[in-house]
Amino acid sequence: MNLSRLLVVGSFGLTLMSAPLVLAAPADDAAAAKKVTYDDDIKPIFRQHCLTCHNQSDKRGGLAIDSYGALLEGGGSGEVVYDDGDPEASRLWQLVNHDDTPVMPPEQPKIAAEQLATLKAWIEGGILENSGSTAKAKKKNSLAFVAPSSGKPEGPPPMPATLPQKVPVVTERAAAITAIGASPWAPLIAVAGQKQIALYHGETAELLGILPFEEGVAQSLRFSRDGRFLIAGGGAHSVLGIAAVYEIETGNRVASVGDELDIVFDADCNDDMSRIALGGPQKMLRIFDATDGTLLFDLKKHTDWIYAVAFSPDGVLVASADRAGGLVVWEASTGRQFLDLTDHKGAVNSISWRDDSNVLASASDDGTVKLWDMVQGKAIKSINVGGGPVTAVRFDHKGQLVTASNDHRVRLFDASGNKTKEFPPMAEAALEAAITHDSSRVVYGDWTGTVQLTTVADPPVATPLAANPPPAAKRLEAVEATLASIRTKLEPLAAAQQAAKASLDTAQQQLKDAEAAQAAAVAAVQQSQAKEAALRQQSQQLGEKLPTMILSSRDQHDAVIAARIGLGDAVDPAKIESVAVAETKLATLMTEIANTRREAIDAVNKADAEKTAATELAAKIKPAEELVQQRRSEVGAATTAYEQAQQAHDAVAAEMTEQDRKKQALAAAVQ
Repeated sequence: MNLSRLLVVGSFGLTLMSAPLVLAAPADDAAAAKKVTYDDDIKPIFRQHCLTCHNQSDKRGGLAIDSYGALLEGGGSGEVVYDDGDPEASRLWQLVNHDDTPVMPPEQPKIAAEQLATLKAWIEGGILENSGSTAKAKKKNSLAFVAPSSGKPEGPPPMPATLPQKVPVVTERAAAITAIGASPWAPLIAVAGQKQIALYHGETAELLGILPFEEGVAQSLRFSRDGRFLIAGGGAHSVLGIAAVYEIETGNRVASVGDELDIVFDADCNDDMSRIALGGPQKMLRIFDATDGTLLFDLKKHTDWIYAVAFSPDGVLVASADRAGGLVVWEASTGRQFLDLTDHKGAVNSISWRDDSNVLASASDDGTVKLWDMVQGKAIKSINVGGGPVTAVRFDHKGQLVTASNDHRVRLFDASGNKTKEFPPMAEAALEAAITHDSSRVVYGDWTGTVQLTTVADPPVATPLAANPPPAAKRLEAVEATLASIRTKLEPLAAAQQAAKASLDTAQQQLKDAEAAQAAAVAAVQQSQAKEAALRQQSQQLGEKLPTMILSSRDQHDAVIAARIGLGDAVDPAKIESVAVAETKLATLMTEIANTRREAIDAVNKADAEKTAATELAAKIKPAEELVQQRRSEVGAATTAYEQAQQAHDAVAAEMTEQDRKKQALAAAVQ
């Protein structure tokens, strides 16, 4: 047998022999509806391409597929097909569909499309043995994903408040990018450099500060589950390796664990920051107590350098991967092995957990990203990324994946593993990639030390981030120049704000005067109306008194007549005096009646005059109201103009305050 025509897959060794391809006849509608079974449809395909090497007499890799039972048994490393109706999880399908390596048939194109369709339909139909078989209920694909809400801290997400500004190492250009991290909840990006970690704002690309990493170069940057801490693993090759923990708000290093004799390639913390795991060239996964640095577990499963370490988001599991393609999942609380995942054919460079902790992604030199189901303990998807070794992979909160590859490319895949975006190529191999908390931006770096921040919506527009920031003195000069520019911009804005305030004050005073005039006009009308009412009431009261007064005058008039008749012709002084008194009293009553009549008529005349005056005064109210409305409108316009002027001024003033804060921090760093 020509061994050059053979490729063995993993330990179960699925091997397909090359053979002339025979195209199946197109199926009509009736045929499409019939069951696809092993006996009738699949075994003929295997006979044409596979059975020379995978039969009961010659079980290459421990795999025979010439009978249904043997096929279900799988090979030396386990099953190759499952009855869950998911072709993507089938190792057989991954190889014959060229989704993974080594592709089958070896050194040959894919088998005929019609045969692939038949094979896929068979798997989707539940891998039936014959026409009498019944498919099991199809399981839900583990790729179906609903993002959990746990992990997000209450209140505003953690962002730096005061960070160091001194640049420990100043270089003309950055070295190859070794690590990039993105906060899970805030617009914050960390980029590793020489003895330093630069923190950038994930939306504005502003350099927020520099964390010193005096031990060497950080090889990994991972944020804690709540985003409050940054875990940096690194050191110096063949000298020292540690994992350092920084508080995001202050930039203070709050913990440091490990004292490795060689560099640390990756480090991570569990969900409650109680444990830190790290790995590197010493081939051992070490788990420490994060509070006191005590070594809890020293796990020795790996046979080559450990490249990647990551705790599951729920803290139950911890995964580690190595240069030989090893990928192991451990119980975080006990250190016992949980899964040994062996499908990769090259170094596993990067791993990332999905938010629900059910799926682990691994990126390998074999050119694939594999998605592993923790419940089933198998690969449910193998993504042939394309372009050679895959150097980095990261999940976002939506279950999307961002990858970096040696072909200079960074790619974005949806939760089902389908490529949705390919970003502009970099100058050299892309080494690191991360996606921001809101999935709106991707940041990635390459071998030349270039780091780009780009939006997912518009990938060609990229903003560079320096892994080697300029020294504090140079940045101080830039800040001072910016301050001078801001002062120039602020002066006319301050003048405009003052002018707007003066106009507002004038408008408010005019409104106050108009409102006072309106109130006075209303008060005058009300006063005149009150006078009219009082006068009419007075006239009414006087009129009501007249009948009584007239009646009294009549009685008195009768009394006068009686007195006169009683006087007769005699001259009696007493009687004459009595008549005179009665006549005087009558005269007085008549005078009072006449005066009362005059007072009533005068009150009516005055009331009519007040009514006329009130009408005239009321006519002045509407113009006063209109003037008030006009003044209010003028105050509204003046208020808007002032607020706009104030906002424009305050925005620049806030910028000036921020720049002044930076100046002070940079000046302190320079000193």
